[in-house]
Amino acid sequence: MSRIWRQRIGFVLACLVAVGAGVGLALGARGGDDGGGAGAAGDVVVVASTPTTASLPVSTPVAAERLFLVGFAGTSARHRGVRALADHEWAGVVLEAHNARSPRQVRALVRAIKRGSGSAPPLIGIVQPGGAGSALPDLPPLAQQDVAVAREAARTASDAARALRALGVELTFAPIADLAYPSGPVGSEGFSADPQIAADLVGAAVSAYREGRIASAPGAFPGQGAASQDPDTGPGTVGFSLDELRGADVVPFAAAVAADAPAIQMSNAVYAAWDGVTPATLAPEAYDLLRRGTSFGGVAISADLQATTAVTGTSVARAAVEALRAGADLLWVPGNAADQKAAVAAVARAVERDPALRARAAEALSRVELLRSRYAAR
Repeated sequence: MSRIWRQRIGFVLACLVAVGAGVGLALGARGGDDGGGAGAAGDVVVVASTPTTASLPVSTPVAAERLFLVGFAGTSARHRGVRALADHEWAGVVLEAHNARSPRQVRALVRAIKRGSGSAPPLIGIVQPGGAGSALPDLPPLAQQDVAVAREAARTASDAARALRALGVELTFAPIADLAYPSGPVGSEGFSADPQIAADLVGAAVSAYREGRIASAPGAFPGQGAASQDPDTGPGTVGFSLDELRGADVVPFAAAVAADAPAIQMSNAVYAAWDGVTPATLAPEAYDLLRRGTSFGGVAISADLQATTAVTGTSVARAAVEALRAGADLLWVPGNAADQKAAVAAVARAVERDPALRARAAEALSRVELLRSRYAAR
């Protein structure tokens, strides 16, 4: 059976079982099935399942926008890239290095974004894993390779949570949960190459962020520490079997889930464990491993979908539709406004035409709204 038909059949079943008049979701907790088997759907609790036609809480175009995390150009309210954010109902906007000059400037920028938004302001995210890879490298957390014990991981994450909340930030793409294999693309960025050490530190950091009221999004699932190259700069292959992934690379992510991580980001790597050509962020099998293999019930964030196109050779718009269909709840398009516009339009068209994808979108929106309600500043 082809991948497309497996996806369609799976989501038709999801429409019949889990979406409709009454789907209840509890964000940031593990599922109730301690065995983590087929019945462990993370913290997605089915309250009722009729009628079977999914309905969206808002119009399809608005719903499509609320499925996206976007990057933008500019460092102040006067920049047209910042002003343009107010024209959309994005789920979230993400600050990167090119948006950040100083903590004071970021605080003013965040206030301007929030002021310019309507009744549902976006979550404010930041790329801040620690060290040189952070949007604000002089702020915590410490670079992960400089952290050796769980107590220190918790402390530096707590420091980061306080600093980020003071700026108005609500979501951080941290910690890096990939194993730091010396020859891999994150060898100098992750906590450790040892699965259990990395798991202890990831779990401690996630708990500290949660206690500091910052939504953490560890990445990149199911682990790209052994990729042949950085999957966000070119095609990167992980040659492990599924059992090898479960026994090593997935272990820190399972610890993040056990610590109630509200979000997990997917990888752009391709995996020999599946078909060896489809990036994990577009692969239903990867989301199944995340949901059933770790009992994760929070928000699954796609990889950088602009980078995905370097692997697939397709457009960002097509990648966005495929990621949503595969299981992503938030679609991350970091830069180009034209790509963002095209991706939103493609998702809206696909959701309008395909009842199974409409059900998938309704499920995703429910998770995203819970994330926003829990972590958005009030």
